[in-house]
Amino acid sequence: MSTATKFFAALAGVIHVLFFLMESVFWTNPTVFQIFTVANAVDADTMAVFIKNQGFYNLFLALGMFAGLALLTRSPVVARTLITYISLVMMGASIVLLFTLPAMLNGVFIQGLPPLLALLMLQFGRASRPTA
Repeated sequence: MSTATKFFAALAGVIHVLFFLMESVFWTNPTVFQIFTVANAVDADTMAVFIKNQGFYNLFLALGMFAGLALLTRSPVVARTLITYISLVMMGASIVLLFTLPAMLNGVFIQGLPPLLALLMLQFGRASRPTA
């Protein structure tokens, strides 16, 4: 697996850890909830339980990506499969965000671009190897 693939996969994981922190740890901070287009503390409090759950989904996606990276030397096929699957889920979530909240276009790119690049690098890395 190329260094670029590993970099974008790790970046996607780190970004999802940051989403976890914003959604599950720092949600009540106005600077944080306003990033997610929530206007006031009352609305943020109303959403808090759902957002915390979403934050943990993001943490579990990040952990899945990190597990895939950690398995590269031990089990490359499992690692590639896990990185591919987690990347596709992250991209799927960014597409859902695009269609449900178009005002969060920056979030779509922040969430979806690193896993897309990891997948492209993974595919190009496989395509450039000679077949046996």
